[in-house]
Amino acid sequence: MTISTDPDRDWKNRISAQALRQIQELDLALDPNSFELWYTFFSGRHKALTEAVNALLAATGRPSAGDISGLYEQFLYPTKAVTRIHAIGALVHSQSNALIDVIEEASDATHGYETRLSSAAPRLALGRMEDGLQTIVDELLTWTMDIQTANAVLVDRLRSAADQVRKLQDQLDQVRLESMTDPLTEVGNRKYFENQLSLHVASDDSGPLALLIVDLDNFKQFNDRHGHVVGDDVLRLAASTIKHNCRRDDVVCRYGGDEFAIILPRTPLREALLLGEAIRAAIAARELHRRSTHESLGRLLISIGAAEFRPGETADDFVERADHWMYAAKQARRDRTRPGPDAAARDPGERRPDILWHETYACGEPTIDAQHRELFDLANVILGPEIEMLEPARLSELVELLLTRVAEHFQYEQAVLEASGYDECGLHRMEHDHLLIRARQVSEAVVSGHQSLGELRAFLVNSVILGHMLKDDRRFFPLFDRQASSATQSGAAPVHRERRRLSL
Repeated sequence: MTISTDPDRDWKNRISAQALRQIQELDLALDPNSFELWYTFFSGRHKALTEAVNALLAATGRPSAGDISGLYEQFLYPTKAVTRIHAIGALVHSQSNALIDVIEEASDATHGYETRLSSAAPRLALGRMEDGLQTIVDELLTWTMDIQTANAVLVDRLRSAADQVRKLQDQLDQVRLESMTDPLTEVGNRKYFENQLSLHVASDDSGPLALLIVDLDNFKQFNDRHGHVVGDDVLRLAASTIKHNCRRDDVVCRYGGDEFAIILPRTPLREALLLGEAIRAAIAARELHRRSTHESLGRLLISIGAAEFRPGETADDFVERADHWMYAAKQARRDRTRPGPDAAARDPGERRPDILWHETYACGEPTIDAQHRELFDLANVILGPEIEMLEPARLSELVELLLTRVAEHFQYEQAVLEASGYDECGLHRMEHDHLLIRARQVSEAVVSGHQSLGELRAFLVNSVILGHMLKDDRRFFPLFDRQASSATQSGAAPVHRERRRLSL
């Protein structure tokens, strides 16, 4: 008995085994894309991919599912897409030739029919003997039946060819859609985001355009503690929650590894803030569990930056402003969660003032409350130790963001109070104007180095937060018919008033 071996098959089996072993060692999900990437890597047939994977392994040691997905999309998916497009293109060419043949046959048949009719016309005009007329009529009937039969065949062929062309168009649309979709989360990818943002920025539509940048704060913890399979589920959960809270026309994309971007057409900043708060609350409300054991894995925390497009700015500037606000929210959340009470007791030098949002600070008008909460986050960034490490240019940018946001909030709040018929509207406007002038003076002095950062911190906490938002603003709370207004009337003091007496 003779046993024959297939060297090529043995080689493929070895490569397949290496790919599977690598996926298991890195705790990655065994999906077709991941297997194809590692199979291609170990086969050594894609130099650019091999170099990119080696660089990633050297840098991280344990690449995440997002890293693998990114490499697949960068190196393998375009090749597959091009191959499919070429194949579809060849079929389109074949169907086009078939259509041309059908059209030419139809043209020849019609021309022949017209020629026969032309030859019969003079004979009919002569009006010869009765039997001759009958012969001509019989011929005309025969020709007509022939052309009808030919036309029926041609119509069927045209219909069949048209159906094939439509199917090919659908396939091209599918390839185009897949090339713009993140395979893991099934939302738009970075390329789709950039294309859509460029279209919206260049659009003549005069309506407002807003942008949200969403960052998953503790995503890396899920990956490190529970593995990349759980990390993939977290990304899918975040994407589906974001899509569920968005409208049909909103554009949801995966912007980076653990970042999402949402383009909001015809949406002013205040509505974007409300949507961001809805997304944050929806994600925070979901407690994650391991499927196999139902073990609680905790909750996902996110930071969101929002911006409204300013006429004349570039798409990059637009994204950068939203990204800055996301950074501010992220730093505020990180500062709040890092130095817990025990840590502060162990190292008093790391204690610092922290202003915490409480639901009793909400007036009941959704946008005002969202803006107040955002200003709390930004204030915590100014109060944090990281700001002392910033270069002057970066500090100037952050301070300017603060001033811009405060001014936008004051403008919106004033419009709401005027529309609500607030009795002290004029006085409130004067308070706003005074605070903005003083904020500009203090900020410019700090940025120029004429005053310390402590002056800005003291003004922000004492004048803007404690003095205005938690004192002056509470006078208009009854306008929005909140039950919490009773706490205002009782003169309840802010829970963090003592905390602000720490070193400012």
